[in-house]
Amino acid sequence: MIMTSMRVFPSLFIGRRDLVEAVQIDLEHTANVRAAFTCGACDEVILIAEDESAAREVVVKCRCGEYNQL
Repeated sequence: MIMTSMRVFPSLFIGRRDLVEAVQIDLEHTANVRAAFTCGACDEVILIAEDESAAREVVVKCRCGEYNQL
């Protein structure tokens, strides 16, 4: 997966790019993981992090080719 900051994302591409909204996974029963997201297009897990700050203002490219905004 490719992760990049939202501040950098618009300058990476010429033209227009649509973002998919990533879906946050409910983690009530997981002690070590604080943030996890799935792709909004294909439901594949795209990010698992111990700290929620890792998921702020980030765009993640999924294996299906879609760019997900967290």
